[in-house]
Amino acid sequence: PFVHTKISRVIGASGIHVGTMSFGKMEGDASDKNIAYMLQDDEADGPYYRQEWQGMKETTPIISGGMNSLRLPAFFENLGHSNVILTAGGGAFGHKDGPKIGAISCRQGEEAWKQWKAGQFGNISLSDGVIEYAKTHEEIKGAFLTFQKDADQIYPGWKEKLGYTGESSVQAASFDWA
Repeated sequence: PFVHTKISRVIGASGIHVGTMSFGKMEGDASDKNIAYMLQDDEADGPYYRQEWQGMKETTPIISGGMNSLRLPAFFENLGHSNVILTAGGGAFGHKDGPKIGAISCRQGEEAWKQWKAGQFGNISLSDGVIEYAKTHEEIKGAFLTFQKDADQIYPGWKEKLGYTGESSVQAASFDWA
């Protein structure tokens, strides 16, 4: 991957797909963030040596593959920034309230992470910070209902924390896009 990354940057590509670093459905692991650093930083550590780009224009990492607003905050925390191009298919189009609301919820996933990072929710976990954010943002709150498998895995206790009590108040989407 580093060779493709470097060639893309040398020839002036504006973006290259870097996967989801195990936060989506694509193969990879959290250490794949080094590929994103190689695209954006003026100096980056590769697997064998340090690469100095001498001011060469950066290339933007592109992410996709099972990403939705619930997965984005932890992805950004692993990466350390949110300067990426997100091509969310099912993560936007699969939202129970439609693609526009799905896209808004993805932006809210980023904003929830930024607010948590800035300490606006106090000293709580990232997952609890996202839940706090969702209490006042209907679009990302709807993502919890849409992507319940992700919600259950990433945000334990989300139903109670968001005020969903009993099975009748939590109706899952009839599809699994992500």
